[in-house]
Order: sequence, then structure tokens, then C-alpha cells
Amino acid sequence: MKRWVLMMGLLMACLAMAGEGDAMLGTWVTSGGLSKVEITKCGSRYCGTIQWMKTPKNDANNADATLRGRPLVGARILSGFGADGMGGKIYAPERGKVMDAKLVMVGGDSLEVRVSAGMMKKTVAWTRVR
Repeated sequence: MKRWVLMMGLLMACLAMAGEGDAMLGTWVTSGGLSKVEITKCGSRYCGTIQWMKTPKNDANNADATLRGRPLVGARILSGFGADGMGGKIYAPERGKVMDAKLVMVGGDSLEVRVSAGMMKKTVAWTRVR
């Protein structure tokens, strides 16, 4: 009986976390309205791809010189996020760097993207596209 109760508790926790992550799914306007990023499931994790840019650009600042000519529209900039919004990375095209990030839902239509690189920490708000 105890084993059954434990297994049901673990199942409920997993389902709650999956629902939490699914709230991130969708298209988001970045702060300043310069681009839209679509967050999808990539296997058991969450990732995000630039779908639109006000002024489309190439990835000119990428540390990998072979990628500098690629268009940013279609580029994956979010990867490896768990259902809790933790454990992921964000690619910042304007800096050409990959940094640790956390995604935090704030209500149903606002997503905080919390970026950290060493001592530097920055939070920006993205708004869901309806």
C-alpha cells in the first residue's frame, strides 16, 4: 500500500511539472517587440526558435565563424529547459554568446527570461502572442 501511494505521488508530481512546462509553449514577443520566439517541446525538454524579426539579420556576431552568415529567423536560441523552466541555455545573437537562463511564467501571458553569465544577471519580460 505504501509503495502504491508513493508511486501515485510521484506520478502526480510529474504530471504537475509537465503542465507547468506546457504553459511556456507558444509564440512570445521579446522585450522591445523586435522579434518573436516560438517555444516548443524538443524531446522531453523545451526549446525556442526565432520565428520573426522586425529587421531580419544574419548571425554576424556568432563565435563560430561558419555560422555568421546564417539568418537569425529560424535559429534556435533557447535549448535544454526543463518543465520547471530551469537548466536551459539562451543564445544572445547581439553578443554571439550562449548563457545560462531560467524561464519563469508570470501569469498566463508573461514570461520572464532570467539570464546569468558569471556575475551579470538580467531579467527581461516576453509577452505571449494571441
